[in-house]
Amino acid sequence: MIERLIGALLLVGLCCGQALALDAKDLLVESAREGAQVSLDRVIEDGKVLVRVADADNQPILGLTAADFSVSQFGRKARIVSVESFAENLDVPRHIVLMLDNSGSMQQRNAVEPLLSAMDELLKIVRPIDQVHLVVFVDGETQRIGGRDLHVRTFSSSDAEALRNFVHQVYRGRLTVNTFLFEGMLAALDIVGRMPADEPKFMVVFSDGEDLNSRYTRDDVSQSIQKLERFEAYAIDFMPGAATDPFLSSFASRGGGQIWKATEEAALVPIFQAVASKMQYNYVISYLFPTEGRLAVSPAALTIEEIKTIDASPLLGHIYFETGSSEIPARYQRFTNRLDTVTFDEQQLRGTLEKYYQVLNIFGKRLATNPDASVTLVGCNMDFGEEKGRQDLSAQRAEAVGAYLRDIWNIDPERIRLEARNLPEKPSTSRIEEGRADNRRVEIHSDHPAILDLVRSTYTNYRIDNSSLIVRPLIDSLYGLADWRIQVGAGGATLAEISGEGAPNDHYLLPLKLDRPQDVGAAGSIAVTLEARDRRDQQLSVAAEPVKVQFLQTSQRLAQQLDYRVQEKYALILFDFDRDTIDARNQGIVEQIAARIRALPQAAVEIVGHTDNIGSDAYNQKLSERRAKAVYDLLLAAAGGDPDKRIQYRGAGAQDPPYDNLSSEARAFNRTVAITLEYLARD
Repeated sequence: MIERLIGALLLVGLCCGQALALDAKDLLVESAREGAQVSLDRVIEDGKVLVRVADADNQPILGLTAADFSVSQFGRKARIVSVESFAENLDVPRHIVLMLDNSGSMQQRNAVEPLLSAMDELLKIVRPIDQVHLVVFVDGETQRIGGRDLHVRTFSSSDAEALRNFVHQVYRGRLTVNTFLFEGMLAALDIVGRMPADEPKFMVVFSDGEDLNSRYTRDDVSQSIQKLERFEAYAIDFMPGAATDPFLSSFASRGGGQIWKATEEAALVPIFQAVASKMQYNYVISYLFPTEGRLAVSPAALTIEEIKTIDASPLLGHIYFETGSSEIPARYQRFTNRLDTVTFDEQQLRGTLEKYYQVLNIFGKRLATNPDASVTLVGCNMDFGEEKGRQDLSAQRAEAVGAYLRDIWNIDPERIRLEARNLPEKPSTSRIEEGRADNRRVEIHSDHPAILDLVRSTYTNYRIDNSSLIVRPLIDSLYGLADWRIQVGAGGATLAEISGEGAPNDHYLLPLKLDRPQDVGAAGSIAVTLEARDRRDQQLSVAAEPVKVQFLQTSQRLAQQLDYRVQEKYALILFDFDRDTIDARNQGIVEQIAARIRALPQAAVEIVGHTDNIGSDAYNQKLSERRAKAVYDLLLAAAGGDPDKRIQYRGAGAQDPPYDNLSSEARAFNRTVAITLEYLARD
């Protein structure tokens, strides 16, 4: 009765230790191998667990691979990174305590050599990272362990050969007269209690007889067991008789434990091999929960439309110079000899700034084409700092421009008049560098209407109904993102790109960079992709549904006898700094535009006033409105004087400038009013 009670206490203590140790937050580890039963031993670290796999008879199943396991948590399935048996794993050490009965009865039963052979088999599984502790009996002396004086001798090593030598020395030496089973178990349990709580622990008890001489009892052993955390307990009963010892059975019957009965010495080798096998049925599974995501993009479709553009750009008769220099800057396009001028055609130029940087060649060509025309070149300086009062520098600047017209375009010097002054007649402010830079210039004047006329060209322009995409990255990452990148592309070109570290925002507005809209239209769709890397170095690559592109081409609409869109652009009115008055030359241009409005009753007309970025935003807004209103009033009067709903005007101030304000010429072209006529026409 007492033995049954002790056994029950042992079983309860050991099983409670197992239940308390397993808290894996609903982590589910399963095996697809038929009949395999997986027990989660412990979570080694985030993403790595130790499991045991046995069949229905609680026998180890060896040789399993990643394909045999699955890991999930809250319905989320992990990716198995690796599966290692204990024989392969070099990260998780085992702690093995072997309590061996070395009493004299081993010789009487001729079991010494079979036991040594059996121990050799068991020690074959020892890896360099394992720690093995041997506990044997000793007569006549004690060792202080766990506050008790015990008749034991201990030896610890991770070297299988050193362990083997110790065992052979014990059993081929003088065996003990006494049997100290309980003291040996208490010593072994104390060693188990000092092992790391989160690493696998095994305790094996080998006994060939009942305890006859211990100072301590079974109760002491059972109380020590109840104080310990979970460990695997095995027993080998080599005692005489067919029945297994009840106490050893209770000890071994804990979860995963087992007792073997050896009735003869020949059974020791296979039993110790079975014990070794039991300590091999653990697997270390490494896994990662994949980072998942998708990408939402709006709008789902956009339209690119070809627009026939008739562009009439103003000719800015200013050449700007660097401080203290009379050398024409390299941004102005120039020829090196007269032969190169033969093929120059200003109508092949497109875009206001492209035309402007050819201004010297445009003047040269027009002077060559109009031999009755002449020009006056007025050199100016900023009359500040090192240029203060330097009219000689102004004269050198005018001469540099005149020399190019004479030497390359073969213009008669008699047709070129040079003048020099300090500040221009209508200067910019000298209070800031931008204004002073605007004053370092040569002005080109002419009374001949053809010399300063508009620079006209016709080309195909493109309009896109949505110039930006809203991108929403939806990423589910258990470990958090390290970095990410969103790319937008079509036709082999990158249209937009954004990247960052950590979690992305809910959405991004990505302006599209359409250097060649025709290529995007021909591609028929825009691809949006997300590349991300989480903090476990897992890669995520997702693509949104392609954004469909409708490409409205003029040639196709003509073939189908459909209207196509025409746009006439007149960025005509270049105002002097801080002025809103329209000079006589630009009044004549406005009258030409009015004639076009009368000829195109279906055209919508937009007038937009702009300014440079010198001055406050509020002041520039009012200035741009005055400029737009002045043009509107003049256009309305020239068109007949009656209010016309087709004609709209507004001021944009310094916001959304046509050019970037980073140079004097860009600021000059921003002091403008842009007039756009748009209509549908088949011709």
